[in-house]
Amino acid sequence: MDQHGTDWYAAALQNLTDTLIVASLQKQVMLLNSAAEQLTGWKQSDAQGKAVSEVLKFSSKSQVLDHSLLLEPVLQSGQTVNIPDRTFLKESHAAEHLVTGRILPVREENGNIIGALYQLHTKSVEQSSHPKLGISEHVLHTFIENAPIAIALFDQQLRYLATSQRWLQDYGLDGEILLGRSHYEVFPEIPEHWKTAHQRALAGSVLRNEECFIRADGSLQWLRWVIQPWHESPGTIGGIVMLTEDITERKSLEEENRKLLEQFAASQKMESVGRLAGGVAHDFNNMLNVILGHVGLGLLDIDAKHPLYEHLVEIRSAAERSAELTEQLLAFASRQVIEPKLLDLNEIIEDMIKMLRRLIGEGIEFIWLPGKSLGLVKMDPSQIDQILANLCVNASDAIPGIGKIVMETRNVEYDEEFCREHPGYLPGKYVQLAVSDSGAGMDEETLKNIFEPFFTTKRAGKGTGLGLATVYGIIKQNKGLIHVSSEPGTGSRFEISLLRQAGGEKAKVIKKTTRTPLGHGEVILLIDDEAMLAHTSRDILESLGYRVLTATTPHEAIQLAQDYTDRIDLLVTDVVMPEMNGKELFHTLKIIRPELKVLYISGYTVNIIAYHGVLKDGIIFLQKPFSRSELAVKVRQVIELDDSSKTI
Repeated sequence: MDQHGTDWYAAALQNLTDTLIVASLQKQVMLLNSAAEQLTGWKQSDAQGKAVSEVLKFSSKSQVLDHSLLLEPVLQSGQTVNIPDRTFLKESHAAEHLVTGRILPVREENGNIIGALYQLHTKSVEQSSHPKLGISEHVLHTFIENAPIAIALFDQQLRYLATSQRWLQDYGLDGEILLGRSHYEVFPEIPEHWKTAHQRALAGSVLRNEECFIRADGSLQWLRWVIQPWHESPGTIGGIVMLTEDITERKSLEEENRKLLEQFAASQKMESVGRLAGGVAHDFNNMLNVILGHVGLGLLDIDAKHPLYEHLVEIRSAAERSAELTEQLLAFASRQVIEPKLLDLNEIIEDMIKMLRRLIGEGIEFIWLPGKSLGLVKMDPSQIDQILANLCVNASDAIPGIGKIVMETRNVEYDEEFCREHPGYLPGKYVQLAVSDSGAGMDEETLKNIFEPFFTTKRAGKGTGLGLATVYGIIKQNKGLIHVSSEPGTGSRFEISLLRQAGGEKAKVIKKTTRTPLGHGEVILLIDDEAMLAHTSRDILESLGYRVLTATTPHEAIQLAQDYTDRIDLLVTDVVMPEMNGKELFHTLKIIRPELKVLYISGYTVNIIAYHGVLKDGIIFLQKPFSRSELAVKVRQVIELDDSSKTI
């Protein structure tokens, strides 16, 4: 274009009423017409040669509009670019104008692009002929910028028109100039389903959802989002609005509440099973006691070659299995009668290693890794035996052929931060027992149910489904923690954390023996309000070499104690009786028999026995049903106590 043509072109632009600005390829102002001078506050002579961004100060109230982003497609490829809606132009005298318009390429006759033409239409916020409209635009931008959630306003090409400060913060865009930039340029890896959602919103749909994302640091983030169109005029969609809110904290609280509800439901189920087990335990245990007692006596009186001998052995075996089943139910419901002692877990496991290896069987390697300087725990030794046996059997059953089981102990401490990150843990110092196997592992559904009573993945006849339920109940009864990690094909790991005791002397654990200790003619006063049980226990004690005085009521027992002229060495009494309980009877008899010692027996569960005050330290108790040998051991244990260790 020659000089004459340029002058003509400039004169033509000056006389147009539209606001027109011509920019060079270097993005510098070449020409402002009169309308542009009035709008910008710049004179042509002052503006010429200045950067476009210095003369045309576009903004969205919250950030400056980058002219490079607008001019680049015009100057490089000849596109016509619309000025983003809701753009403000700040003139040199600080007045603001709401502007719309477009940027067109300026071409030579041969088609070469030599610059760009800004064509603007304005309404001043201060001087608009419709002041309410101007105020509403200003208020809208102010509202968006300061909104407490992440908001972004886009035109039809998904270019930013306005954003809230929260949007910039949430997406790590502080300091970024977004106005006029494409959303897909800012987030180039945006998923296709989001792009589809944008197009649906531009077509008039309102979409909302809650989604979980993985942050760069690997943590989870939950977002609630809404995408909806905004309208320039009725029936005309100007673009879309996106609103997102970080609801990770809310979701965490919901998850915590869900787990609490699950724990509550589990505790209610445990309570129901406990009531059921407790309801039948007393009568069931009493009947089993009679069966075991008479079978034991029968086996003493019959030769092993007798045809009935094997039948009696089978009856005893069935009764013992029934007793174990009742014991497991009570363990799951945390209603076992226990005698907690300070114990070294390593010592207990060392004593059980041979038995555990037999339980596991051949073909499976058993690795034992004892922790050093292990703290003491307070538990009933028999319960630790149950835990170890059940965990090893469970691990062994999970291994189809050759594999290994690792058992290890260590001291652990869980602080507040660890417990916040790992729901289900409680702060404190613990001794941890871990059992890992190389078995088939478990899926998520199985993991949810493994502690349910009678739940089993084994085929019929291969398990009661009470092994892990028993472990769970024992741990909860002792205020411990149990956690399981497993995936299909990776094996399983059970971690049990028992409270570490601050001090005290560890107990001497009496090793189980197959020997049945006999009496030496000592006198035992036996009372049981069930006549059948009283007679069975009497026969067992007499077979062991004791002299027995038998009563079925407390008053009858008191009368016997008053009338009997020789020494009475031991009171063996039921706990729960109609006239007075066993403890009250013992204290009454102590007045007339100061040398008397006591062994309590009962078929009731722990909550009933505890109510009658028979579960304190120093009290020796035997749970029904019991075998002849178990009764023999307990009786000798009490009789051989020295005077300073007399039971109360």
